[in-house]
Amino acid sequence: MTAKRQLEFSARSLANMEVIKLHIAADNPAAATKVIQSVLSTSEGLIDFPMLGHTGQRTGTRELVLSKYPYTIIYRLTLKKIHIVAVVHQSQQHPS
Repeated sequence: MTAKRQLEFSARSLANMEVIKLHIAADNPAAATKVIQSVLSTSEGLIDFPMLGHTGQRTGTRELVLSKYPYTIIYRLTLKKIHIVAVVHQSQQHPS
């Protein structure tokens, strides 16, 4: 049996989530919590299904679109880790 990869969030991805949360919470704090919970639970799902996302726009990345919200999780895979690089609104240009 293959060992599961460890989930790791970059400082950028954590900052992205904080901005998302604050932006949504200005109008609806409960919705902000739901969006962030969705990002986190979807990210955790990558532990069991790391190839779930499609090949990313940037070399070496994968992208997983949230089904319920207009956000994309950008991540990189290594043998031991799933590294969440960024969380972006689908209308934004992807980070470099």
